[in-house]
Amino acid sequence: MLRISVFVIIINMDKQLEYLLKFICICACFVVSLVSYRFCFSKRDCKFLIAGMFLTVVSDFFLVLRDMDYAGYYIFFLVHAVYILRVSADYRRSLKIMAGIAVCFVPFYFAYDLIIATAAVYAGFFIYDVVANINVYKNGNIEFPRVNRAVILAGLILFMICDLNIIFFNLPRYFSVPKYVADRVYPIIWVSYLSSQVLLSVSAFKFKRKKA
Repeated sequence: MLRISVFVIIINMDKQLEYLLKFICICACFVVSLVSYRFCFSKRDCKFLIAGMFLTVVSDFFLVLRDMDYAGYYIFFLVHAVYILRVSADYRRSLKIMAGIAVCFVPFYFAYDLIIATAAVYAGFFIYDVVANINVYKNGNIEFPRVNRAVILAGLILFMICDLNIIFFNLPRYFSVPKYVADRVYPIIWVSYLSSQVLLSVSAFKFKRKKA
């Protein structure tokens, strides 16, 4: 029994160290976004990026270190709201759409489980975020340089891959799905998430253009 207890403690310590290292990586991405303010193509844009990265750190503090899922999820709503406003040409219109998304899913909180309702609202914000950035990427007249648009969109796509795999990771909790499914997608979650944050953290830099 003593050996089993020691083994469990070691596993828990390894997990805690793993989560701490991942959180440090997210904090490092936030620092990079702060540094980018000195070398960014737009101070206005970089302020939005810094706000989004700061809220990401706060959200991950609750999700990764405190295991307070709902607090983390709701702060991530704000993360996507900031990134939507970052590329928005009409703040009022964007705010109205986000308010409409939130209101449309309010009935879910009464008709379904809390996690399903929260996931539905989060998905609405995330999809709007991705669609807004796809439109920005396609628009050649937008103030964002093309390379920055590509970096932002790539970061959000990796972010979405992370969240889709989180869904698969949690399936065994709610459905009769083999646990090995969760074990296989777990590495993908963190690789895609950390990659997305690295890309987003550098997305405000003023990249040098190659001379023709």
